[in-house]
Amino acid sequence: MRPIINLIGQKFGRLIVVANKKVDKGCPTKWICKCKCGALVTVKGKSLKRGDTKSCGCLVKDTNIKINTTHGMTGSPEYRIWCLIIQRCTNLNSFSYEYYGGRGIKVCKRWLKFENFFKDMGLRPNKLLTIDRTDNNKGYYKKNCCWATRTEQSHNTRIFKKNKTGVKGVFWDKESNRYRVSIGINNKRICLGSFINLDDAANARKDGEIKHW
Repeated sequence: MRPIINLIGQKFGRLIVVANKKVDKGCPTKWICKCKCGALVTVKGKSLKRGDTKSCGCLVKDTNIKINTTHGMTGSPEYRIWCLIIQRCTNLNSFSYEYYGGRGIKVCKRWLKFENFFKDMGLRPNKLLTIDRTDNNKGYYKKNCCWATRTEQSHNTRIFKKNKTGVKGVFWDKESNRYRVSIGINNKRICLGSFINLDDAANARKDGEIKHW
């Protein structure tokens, strides 16, 4: 196990590391940082070193990512979707930050302004659609985004970290000693069965994709 490099006193953007936060064994090292604005935040060491986190969130406000009522679309579904995109990529306190901004997913500079996002993506074609990224490992910008249903988005999801089978939608169940298979359809999870053999489970998943997608 590599020794922990002491970051106390070091500056990362607007943050200065003031203390090490105790975490459970095996968990990523976290540091307590004081922001230029005076706020205290806890940040993963790798996020600091990679430059993913540079402030407590005040940097976002200072770059004009504030609620803008001049466009007259504050209550629109397009504006709400844009706000969610900004939050998950920039707000450390967002529930989804770990899976977006925390792993390097960013919003392009042009889309930091709602009017530009709306100009590029237009009105949502229908209420079942939201923004999907074509390449799940890249950020939010016009060429990598489109309006898609929840089911279409599920085609493009990554394999979850806790999934050790290497097959999307297939998980090992310790209690039953079997592989459980499921698939997402319109934001609902459908069970496709359980199998002793991984190959059988993988084939069931493929059959489910053909049938439901």
